Amino acid sequence: MNRYERLWVFAGLLSLLAVGSHLRADIFEIAGLNNNLLPHWAPIWSWESPTPSWDPNRSTTAMAARHALIASLTGVERVGTCCIEGINREGLAMHVCFAPGTPQWYVDYISHLIFGDFSPAYDLGGRWSSTSYGSTGSRGNPIRLRWSFVPDGTLVPGISGGSTPSNLIASMNSKFGGNTTLWKNQFRNSFARWAQLAGIQYTEVSDDGAAFPDSPGSTTRGDVRIGGRNLDGVNGVLAFNYLPNTGDMVIDTSENWQNGRGTYRFLRNTVMHEHGHGLGLLHVIPTDGTKLMEPYLNTSFDGPQDDDIRAAQRNYGDPHEVNNTAPTATPIDMTNTNLVVMNTPSLDRTADVDFYRITVPPSRKITITVTPIGSTYQVGGQDGNPPQTTVNTRAIQNLQVELRAPNGSTVLASATANGTGVAEQIANFVLYPAGGNFYVRVFSGSGSTDDVQRYELRLQTTALPTGDIDGNGCVDDADLLAVLFNFGGSDPRYDLNGDGIVDDADLLTILFNFGNGC
Repeated sequence: MNRYERLWVFAGLLSLLAVGSHLRADIFEIAGLNNNLLPHWAPIWSWESPTPSWDPNRSTTAMAARHALIASLTGVERVGTCCIEGINREGLAMHVCFAPGTPQWYVDYISHLIFGDFSPAYDLGGRWSSTSYGSTGSRGNPIRLRWSFVPDGTLVPGISGGSTPSNLIASMNSKFGGNTTLWKNQFRNSFARWAQLAGIQYTEVSDDGAAFPDSPGSTTRGDVRIGGRNLDGVNGVLAFNYLPNTGDMVIDTSENWQNGRGTYRFLRNTVMHEHGHGLGLLHVIPTDGTKLMEPYLNTSFDGPQDDDIRAAQRNYGDPHEVNNTAPTATPIDMTNTNLVVMNTPSLDRTADVDFYRITVPPSRKITITVTPIGSTYQVGGQDGNPPQTTVNTRAIQNLQVELRAPNGSTVLASATANGTGVAEQIANFVLYPAGGNFYVRVFSGSGSTDDVQRYELRLQTTALPTGDIDGNGCVDDADLLAVLFNFGGSDPRYDLNGDGIVDDADLLTILFNFGNGC
């Protein structure tokens, strides 16, 4: 991630290359920052052709000659080993070459800028298909990652090729006055924050110093490995990161990471941004200070924002996955509390379903509220090309909710009347008087978009007088008659002690508590 980034395009030198095509200097600017978007370490050379597409039979010798001339003029070796092609926004075929050693995430990012719009809101460049724990399954499934600090001396690459020994540990120890725990905790806190927001579990492990970044994760090293070296001095490039299935990170040890403002937010936001790439998240625009994954560092907020969270949850589900059946339901114990509020769940697609198993004491009624959460922000080109549009992430899916019996299948109550972007509520439902386990099911209704809908789940119980079967707050004739009319049966609504039969014990409970609450 770059604080101040600049692209140098070699244009005038190469006009002699134009034979049926022309060279163009493409510089993408970030409005309001007075700096160009692309880094000085990633020179790009491009050719456009007026033909609707590249001729598949064109001479490769001519293109190779152009690559060779670039290399001769600039002194950059192996020009042509990292190139992309496509049709740009003006309908012209375009061949773009990057300096060798340009990180793949950066190639992908520039490819999006030249050849196509960023997807609405978040932009995914893939996900972990396997880690040191094995296969991760399909999109929306949670993953487990090991992570580690590489030993100092491990060779790590730079931003323009060439590797030097990592000095991350020694450098950070020096910056933090020898307090290793303090600076390492900022990395731990960064990973912990991602774990709080998406279906990702992290385990810190030692590192055996194997080749970086070409060594897969194992029990002796992380899937995500972190090293450091000087990249370009203070400011400029802060760090870079590889996309899955690698995920390794290189930190510029020349930066002032010891800056403690905002609980070391400069360091933590950099690490969380870079690891966002390590989770498969690409850069997003416009750069307006609303998203962690924008190309520029922003410390006006702390960690992943709504768009970033939705991206991670699209890839790996929410932190409570997998909970799409009653047997795998997320447990919620309300024995000693009357209020639980959860604000990290989501439906990561319309086919996603979330189950929660709530445990409640006897004589309770419950109110269940499911409220879509999100924000409203702009997506689109920085300069209005493509046009910017507004995204309201509170109105993605039409949330629905059910309360189910202890068997996990019988629906006791539901709320499905409201539309997309509106909360649903089951209010003051009287639970079985014996208490126990009940299930809440959250799912998607008609009119939903197949995308991530974050939501808040709010569960609130109210204690009732023992024996108050109908939940009116008073043990009275209605409760007594309810037991008498169902005497000898097994309906759990009238079985006060939960022994499976409405009998003398239940009748006596009513009589002993008669008049309570009235």
